Amino acid sequence: MVKKRVFIEGFRGFEKPATLRYPAEPSIPPKGYRGKPEFDAQKCIGCGACAQACPTRAIELKDDENERKLTLSYVHCAFCGRCQDVCPEDAIHLISEYELATFARENAFTEVKLQLLKCSNCGRPFIPSSQVDAATRRTKDTLEKYRIDVNEAKALYSICPNCRITLDEMAKRKLFLLRLRK
Repeated sequence: MVKKRVFIEGFRGFEKPATLRYPAEPSIPPKGYRGKPEFDAQKCIGCGACAQACPTRAIELKDDENERKLTLSYVHCAFCGRCQDVCPEDAIHLISEYELATFARENAFTEVKLQLLKCSNCGRPFIPSSQVDAATRRTKDTLEKYRIDVNEAKALYSICPNCRITLDEMAKRKLFLLRLRK
C-alpha cells in the first residue's frame, strides 16, 4: 500500500517537479525580498548613520586625508535592512538582487567617496561638504524664521568641533571680562 503511493507520487514528479529549477531557470524573488544593499552616491551625505546601525559592521566609515569612504562588504552583510531604515537621505536601498557569489574580490565590496570640507579656522578636514549642505537645507526654515543668514550658518557649520570649543571658550571669557569691567 505504501509502496504504491510512493510510486504514484514519484511518477507525478515527472509531470510537475516538486522543486524549483533554479540554476537552469532564473528564480524571481517575491515582492519585498531583501537582497543586497546599494548606495546612491548622489544622495549620500556621509553622515555614517548606516555604519553605526549595522549590526554586523559590514559598513565601514573611514576618513582619509581629504575624503570620507563608506565601504560596504557584501561578505559580512546580513541583509537586515537597518542601514536603509536609518539613512536620513534615503541613499541606501535593499534591491532584489541576491546572486552575489564571485571570484573577484572587488565585486564583494561597494564604496562611496566624499570630499571633506576643511575647517575655516584650523584647516583640518573634518566633515563632508554634502553633509553641510544637507544641514543647511534642513534648517533653512528655522534660519529664515529667526532672520539668520544662510551663509552665516554655513560658516558656523564649517568650523570643526575642536575649534568650536575653543571659540566658545573665548567668547565666554570675553563676556566674563566685560561683566567684570562694569
